[in-house]
Amino acid sequence: EKERLEEAAARVAQLANELHQEDVLDVLNQDDVLMIDYPEEGEPSDKGKAPLVEEQAPLVQDQAPVVVDQLQIFQEALREQQEGLERQRTAHLNLESKVDGLVSNVGSLNDKFDQLLAFLKKP
Repeated sequence: EKERLEEAAARVAQLANELHQEDVLDVLNQDDVLMIDYPEEGEPSDKGKAPLVEEQAPLVQDQAPVVVDQLQIFQEALREQQEGLERQRTAHLNLESKVDGLVSNVGSLNDKFDQLLAFLKKP
């Protein structure tokens, strides 16, 4: 059993050596040299840049109605949001005027209370 394993290992080593030699010969006989294009020092890179407009996929005719519908939905949502903000602003102004009135009433009550205390302290 041990001899069989040794023979198999020797054959595997021989085949690996032959394959390695063939790979080396293939590389040496290769006409085309693999060149990697590195940007020159100081040259800007394209990494992380968005594609140019002309590189983007053109809008397909079938997609146009969908885009128009989505745009109308967004416009309607924006209009509703603006109306809601206007209602909220009006309610806030109304509440602010009521608070101002209450502050004024509390101030006059404090003045009357002070007068009453002064009157009660007189002998």
